[in-house]
Amino acid sequence: MSKNIVFTSAGDNSNFIKWWCSDKQNYDIYVMYYGDNMAQYTEYAKHTQFLEMRKGSKFQNFNFFYNKYSDIIERYDRFFILDDDIEITSEDINRMFTISETHNLLICAPSFKHDSKISHPITVHKPHTLLTYTNFVEVNTPLFRKDALVKYMKYYNPCLIGYGIDYLYIWANGCNKTDSYAIIHAITCRNPHDSEKKGKRELALIANFTKRAAIWKEYAAKIKSPYHFHHKVYKQIPL
Repeated sequence: MSKNIVFTSAGDNSNFIKWWCSDKQNYDIYVMYYGDNMAQYTEYAKHTQFLEMRKGSKFQNFNFFYNKYSDIIERYDRFFILDDDIEITSEDINRMFTISETHNLLICAPSFKHDSKISHPITVHKPHTLLTYTNFVEVNTPLFRKDALVKYMKYYNPCLIGYGIDYLYIWANGCNKTDSYAIIHAITCRNPHDSEKKGKRELALIANFTKRAAIWKEYAAKIKSPYHFHHKVYKQIPL
């Protein structure tokens, strides 16, 4: 059995079967399906080790999964929690797990291709670079070592909808660590632009989506986490 898991919360417009599923994968795929199309559900079931129907955002659904299926969590060492539209090959997912283990990283993510939707410049691909140690890993592509995931989940609250979660899991594992979090530039992925998603973000269908920044600000103050911190690169490792 694989010791690695890829988890996503998938809607009807996901391309994860095309990108993540192959006979070369060394990981299991677990999906929470938030759509209502039983034909789509049946198709997803052919390509996953776990599938369940549930409404919610990615980490709302992962939180449900984490608490309901603790026996499954115990079986795995690393957890790649991807947005369902991320374009990354099965071979590169395999390599992500290998690099995470080799460099003993708590949390890491692939770099983004230049034609991706880019929210944070620190995540953009750097050529001739294996990885950069940073203090930031974006919420759409984090890969966790299990102990880092456990520390984060102690603080996660399902009121959170994407915004701020990438600061929360770094804070939960220690903001001042300089060789524990990384962007893996040896591996690239693509985050499609909103214009490629049939003109809409499925996340926008989640209740309180428009209030997500304010919700994070209030919750961060409650647990005494920084609302935001300046992104840093500590060290760059060449290929």
